[in-house]
Amino acid sequence: MATDTEYLELCLKLALNGRGLVEPNPMVGALIVKNESIIAKGWHEVFGGPHAEANTINNCGQDLSGSTLYCNLEPCCHTNKKTPPCAPLIIDKKIARVVLSTLDPNPNVNGKGINMLKNAGITVDIGLLEKEALELNKKYFQQFE
Repeated sequence: MATDTEYLELCLKLALNGRGLVEPNPMVGALIVKNESIIAKGWHEVFGGPHAEANTINNCGQDLSGSTLYCNLEPCCHTNKKTPPCAPLIIDKKIARVVLSTLDPNPNVNGKGINMLKNAGITVDIGLLEKEALELNKKYFQQFE
């Protein structure tokens, strides 16, 4: 059985698939685990395209209720982009737990995505592999300092 750390390490590796394609957005990877098995993987593939969480959910053809979503960045929750927000999609799919490396520093998201998930009864764990996630998207985080 893999650990939360191992799953998030895989998310960071998946995120690298977006290098050079998603900037100025962050590189983000995600996966979904149910019954101790990875049932879906995805990443933010291209600027302006669906985010990692949406790609991962769309890559899965099974019921996601009770599953855990792993992601290296807080899911977005705002509608001022052409892509729909990820937090409501996670809620809609009845994912039970979300494990994240970092908050999104974007003021439109920062903590709001997590609050939306928690208010829907989803368990949220944050901070695992934070240093690695911050390093991966250093340029993205710097634009909000």
